[in-house]
Amino acid sequence: MTKTRTEPSDATDPPRLRLKLTTATEVSREMARLYREGKAGCRDVADVSRLSNVLAMLARCLETSDQENRIARLENDREEKYGKKF
Repeated sequence: MTKTRTEPSDATDPPRLRLKLTTATEVSREMARLYREGKAGCRDVADVSRLSNVLAMLARCLETSDQENRIARLENDREEKYGKKF
């Protein structure tokens, strides 16, 4: 699995893996992967905890953004249907 990182990266490190974390489902999968790595002893539990907290914040941001977009669509649909803004 992955090696626990204890030192900051420097210019000689290989490029970091870029994960697609644009939906709550993708964030959830990443959290599950971290959990499995921690449970298996492949990643320090403190690292798992910190990374999971960041992922939880990201998931909340994604959910809020999704709700904002849905509300905007509903308001636009209502405005088009009734011809006035509320």
